[in-house]
Amino acid sequence: MADDLFTPTIAPAAYEARRPPWRPQSLLFPAVFGGPTAVTVLALVNAARLGLPGRARLAVAGAGIAALAARVAVTLTVFSGSADRPVRLIGALAGALVWLVVSVTQKGRFRAYELRGGEPASLWLPGIAAVLLLGVAEALLIVLLAAA
Repeated sequence: MADDLFTPTIAPAAYEARRPPWRPQSLLFPAVFGGPTAVTVLALVNAARLGLPGRARLAVAGAGIAALAARVAVTLTVFSGSADRPVRLIGALAGALVWLVVSVTQKGRFRAYELRGGEPASLWLPGIAAVLLLGVAEALLIVLLAAA
C-alpha cells in the first residue's frame, strides 16, 4: 500500500535552471561593510536566484531605499562636519537593518533549497565587489549632498 506521507512534496527540479543562491546569513557582512545599497543589490539578486515572489522583492527594495534615505538624512543633519567614525557606524546600522528584512524574506526559501541538497554559491567576489563599488558610490553620494 502506497502512503502519501512518504511522497516528496518539494520537487528537486525547482532550482535546476537557476544559479545557486547565496546564504542569507552571509549577506550580513556586505551589509555592515558596504551599507544599505550593497546589501539591497545583493539581496535582490539572491531573491531572483531563490525565485521569491514580487512581494518579498518589493519589501527588500523598499527597506533598502528607506535605509539609504535615513542614512543620508541622519548623516547630513546630525553628523555634519564631525569625524568619520559616527558616519560609518550609521552606514553599518542602516545596512544591518536592511539585512534583517532580507533574512526574514529569504530564510525560509533558502532552507527549502538546502533541504533538497543544494549547495550555496560563494559570496566572496560579489560581496567584495558590492562593498567596494556600491559602498564607494554611497559615500560619494553623501559627500556630494553634504557639499551642496
